[in-house]
Parts: sequence; structure tokens; C-alpha cells
Amino acid sequence: MGLSLGDRLLKLLCEQPESLSSAWDVPRSASLPGLSERLGVVRSALHGHIKNLQNSGLILTRQAHVIDGGSRKRTVIHPTTEGRRAASSFVDEQLSVIGEILGNPPPMVDIVGRKESKSSILSKVNDGESIVVTGLPGIGKSALIRSVAQLLVDAGRTVRWMRFDVDSDVISAGRCLFGSDGPTTREAIVGMLPDDDIVVLDEIQEVHSRHLPKVVELCRGIMERGTCILISRAPVPPGIDREPIRIEGLSVESARIILGEAVNDELGIEVASALGGHPLALGLWSPDDELPTASDAVMSFVQETVLDHLDDEEEATFDELAISPLPLQIDELSRSERVGDLDNRALIRWHNDGMEGQHLIENVRKESWSEEDRESAHRTLADWWSSRDGTRARRIELHHRIGANDMELPSLLLSSLDEIDSIIPAASASLVEDALDLHPDHSQLRSAAVRIALDRAELEVADKHLDLLTSGPEKRLLTSRLLRIRGESEKADTEEMSSLQELDDEGRLRYGLAGIVRRIDDRIPGKWNSGEANELLVQLDEFESTLPPEHALTPPARTAVSIARFSIYLGSDLIAEASGVLERLTSIAGSRDPIVRRLRLRLDIINADENEIAMLAARIESEPDISERSRLLHSLIDSRNDLPPVLVAAFERSLLSPLPEHTTMGRRLLAARWRIIARIDRENAIPALQESVHLYRISGCIKLANQLLKEAHSLI
Repeated sequence: MGLSLGDRLLKLLCEQPESLSSAWDVPRSASLPGLSERLGVVRSALHGHIKNLQNSGLILTRQAHVIDGGSRKRTVIHPTTEGRRAASSFVDEQLSVIGEILGNPPPMVDIVGRKESKSSILSKVNDGESIVVTGLPGIGKSALIRSVAQLLVDAGRTVRWMRFDVDSDVISAGRCLFGSDGPTTREAIVGMLPDDDIVVLDEIQEVHSRHLPKVVELCRGIMERGTCILISRAPVPPGIDREPIRIEGLSVESARIILGEAVNDELGIEVASALGGHPLALGLWSPDDELPTASDAVMSFVQETVLDHLDDEEEATFDELAISPLPLQIDELSRSERVGDLDNRALIRWHNDGMEGQHLIENVRKESWSEEDRESAHRTLADWWSSRDGTRARRIELHHRIGANDMELPSLLLSSLDEIDSIIPAASASLVEDALDLHPDHSQLRSAAVRIALDRAELEVADKHLDLLTSGPEKRLLTSRLLRIRGESEKADTEEMSSLQELDDEGRLRYGLAGIVRRIDDRIPGKWNSGEANELLVQLDEFESTLPPEHALTPPARTAVSIARFSIYLGSDLIAEASGVLERLTSIAGSRDPIVRRLRLRLDIINADENEIAMLAARIESEPDISERSRLLHSLIDSRNDLPPVLVAAFERSLLSPLPEHTTMGRRLLAARWRIIARIDRENAIPALQESVHLYRISGCIKLANQLLKEAHSLI
């Protein structure tokens, strides 16, 4: 027989460290809202048990500050020494956990009822099926599947959990499912998932419309690959074709248990029936509330029993949570004093990364707003977030600027776009798309939309925005990029040359040199073809001869030309010529110059024998710049036919260092990293090559991408 609710409460409390009973700051799990949520019952169901345990000397209560619970002290509960002694005698079946759950799963909570649903879903998963679970907000979809996931983990399975939000896309899904160095394309993500792993894709309805089509493609690929559980609020997004399993309200008998023993059976059954067994609605009802009538819909109950009883301060805090694009931390709220009161009313949903309003209640609240109310709320919060520092603050501020229909939005967005794109790339794409809905004729926003789409290889999106750009050198350059990614290199070169003729000195200098560097990078490591090498050397001579003498960018451009010549000479086995370039740079900059140091290392790599590999790897790992360190290590690896363990270990350590993937150089380095992963990890060679192909393609290295694609096909 299982433990009683009072025993379960005591056992849960005894998970606390003993030092917590005297701590000033305590976690929410020691408060009544946290305990009731974890045990799956309403708060009032615990009142009698708390009183009995306290009278028996098994627990104590006190006032303390609850972390992330606002500034007011709240009642917290701790076990006494006698309580710990009593709990140690409880016999509760414990399973040896040998599986694992990865990603961002919600915390475990005890669920009431659902035995048939849990058994049915578990059976389908064990049979290798992929399923879609849907239902109303607050009905308990994620809690149910989290419970199923734990059973799978207890049975030794690996579960990978992805909870989507408004800033989720295919890239963030890959990073969540595999870790920060995970793959970012649909093909690579699907290909690298172990066959026996179970994937849970939660809250897909939260994904921004800008990213939803690609995310749906990913979800379909994962579901076709193996066992997957997709969780969505009804209706399921278009493109997910499987017949969903709809989670309905609890049975009257199960719903009555949520209300606890303090409510008599007759009243409990009446309340449960009136609220349709909706777990969240049951959790919002208390014996002090009026009895809901059977004709009341859950939405009406939420409005009349919950929202209409909030005071002005509580309402303002809840509105701030409801209108935020993302869960918030306590210190990010402009009004946080009443968070504890909202939590006591079960109006807040907690995640590892912050809090948000319960979706059901948010939806009801938003329906009551006029457009003027909505814009006013956004305007107030935009001003609040503008006073805060950091990329996340700019991202949330811009969400509110869009909601407020702020006329300064384009300039504010463009000034922060690079910063946001480097940290939250999904947000940069969706913010620009939303801004264009308000400012469709803004050419700089339109250009930004094209660049972002090209960076993501979303060619149809880029094409759509390109058609709306006015003609000019910028449009030609962007068209050239689009054509190159599509594999139409000759047309791309024509557009690029035409645009260079229309640019000013700075533009010709930047884009002209970038084109030459792209050609140098766009080749499989190994000896250069002499004809191609000579052609590039001629191009470098012509480029250098046209540099404007007085321009501020001319000196660094000459240095870049020298580095490019060095690379070509080195790749052509013209060691004397490469050494000559190095000597000239040394005479100008000195032997301790970072560029000189790195070029000398590259020369040493070419001349190295087997006995020098370990020393060279150590020299490379001491390089302070992450990008240059990776470039040198890739060169050393590419120079060897066989990779000694010391070199493989150095490469594996390099995977811990994130590369600047928002830049062209960073994408090429990432592409090289995945190319080498394919060489080392033969089991995942195909998806690793697919990831490399994608990164080389979006960074303009089409020849190299096509060669690697052929290699991937040969492995199938």
C-alpha cells in the first residue's frame, strides 16, 4: 500500500538539507505552493496534514525569504529531527535509476489519476511508436509525459527533452537535445539521434511563426526516425499529421482527490464535475470560493473566481508576466512585491529559467484587453527594459516596442540587431519579421531580413525579401550570396563584380578582399592546383595595386593580402616563398606580433615530423584567440594522414570552446570542425558531413560543400 498524503509530505520535506531550517533564503520547494505543486494537490489539501504533523512535533513552520518569491517573508516548512527519524522508517519502493533525461525537462510532480493514459502512452512508446499529445492549457499534458519519461528512465532508457519557447528554432533544438556543441540542421540532428533514445518535443505551439515551418519539418523528421512524443496545445500546428491523443479532464473520482480531505465527498464531487476535472482550475478553487455551477465554462470560472479577485498590484504583476515573451526572473520584474501572493493563488508557472503566468489564466486575461490597453502595457514595459543592460534586455525591450507600435522601432532594432543575432539568433529573425509587419517600406530592415535569412540558409525567405528591395549595390551583393548558396556560382560572380563597381572605396576594399579569401577557403585541404594558385596570386596583385593609398583600411588590407599569399604558397608547397612573406611581415611587425607567431606555427606544421606533433599541439593550445587556435589545430590535423591520440585529445578539448558562428569566419571554422568530427567519429560521419556542408554553403564555400556532400553520399 502506498504512503498517505501526510507521509508523502513528510518524506518530501526530509529531502531538505538540515541547514535549511535556519537559512535566511530558502527555495520555493519549502513553501506551501512549492510543496502542493510537487505533490499534485491543491494547497488547502495540505492544511490539515501540516497541522497534524506540527502537533506531532514532526515539522516546524517559520517565516523566511523565499528565493524568487518577492521581497515579503513567507511561511516555509521544515522537518524536525523527530520528523526525519519517522520518515526514515517509511517503506516506499525505490527503483535504481540507470537511464537519464537530457535537455530542459520540467521538474517532476506527483500526478493524480491518469493511470490509463499513462499506461497506454507507455505501451505505445515501448512499441517504438511516435505520438502526439494535445489538450487544453493547464490540463496536465507536460506533467503526464514527464511522469511517463521518468518511468522510461527508471527502465534504463535515455530521454531527450526539448521545451520550445518563442525564441526556439531548429538551431536551439539541436543545442538542447545534444548540448552546446550539438548539430544545428534538421538532417544532422535527425541523423545523430541514437536509435534507442526517446525524444520529447514540448510546447511546440510557443514557436514564433517565423520559425514554425522549419521546426515542424524537424519534428516530422524526428518522429519518422524513431520514438518521439510531441506535446502541443490544441490545435496541433499544421504539418503534424498524426492523429493526436487528447488529454481530457480528470475523472470525478480523481479530481475529487486533488481537493483533499478538507473538502467532503459530496462537495468535492460537485466542484470536480462543475470544473470538468480540469487540474489547474481545481487547483485555483478553494473552500472559501463560491461553488461553481455546472454551466460555468472553465474560462468563466477563471475570470470570475480568479482574475476578478486580484487587487491592482497583483493584477499589474500578473499582466507583466502575461505580456512578456519569455519567462522572467524575479529581479527582471518592474513590480515583484506581489509575486508571493500570485504564487499562493497558483497563478504562476515555474521553470528552471524563470517564471511565467499559467497559460490558461494568461489567455483569459489577454482576451479582456483592448488594443489601447495592450499598447499601453507594452509601452510601459519597453521603458522599463530600456533601463536594463544586456542582450536579453534588448531582446525583450524590442518585443515591447513592437507591441507598442513604437515609431522609433526600426532604428532601435537595427542598432541592437548584431548583438542579438550573436547571442539569440532566432530572436533576431523574428524581431525583424515583426518589425517589417509594422514598417514594410523600411529598406534597412528589409536588407537585414535578407542577410539573416541567408545566414540561416532559408532561401525562400531571403528571396521573398529580396524581391521587395530596391535595386542597388547592396541588393546585388545579397543576390550574389543567394545565387552562390544555390550553387549558381557563375551568376553569383557576375552579380558580385557588378556590385563592386558601384561601391565606394571602403565597400570595394571589404568585399573585394572577402571574395578572394572565400576562394582560398573554398577547397579541400591538400596541395593546391598550380593553375588555380597562380590565378589567385594574380588577383591578389591586382587587388593590392588598386588600394587607395590614403584610406584608413589600406594598411590592414595589405597585411591581409600578405597572409593570403602565405596561405597560397604554403598550400602549393612553395615553402621558400611562404618563408619570404613571413620574413617581410616579421621585419615590419616584429617576431612577437600575434600574426607573425601564428604564421610561423603554420610553417612549422608543414615541416613537422611525427615526433613533433605533441609539442606543436601544446603550442597551438596556448594560443589565446579561440578562432585562431581552432584554425591552427585544424591545419595540424589536416596535415596528418593518421591522427595520433594526442592530436585527437587536443581536438576534443577544442570542442569545449564556442566559435563565433554569427560571422563568416566562425561558420567556416565550425564547418571545418564538423568535417574533422566526421573523420574521427565514423559512426556519425554522415550527419557530421551534412552539418559541415550546410555551414560551408551558407559561408560561400560551395565547391568544398559539394565535395563533402559527395563524400557523405558515398557513405550511405
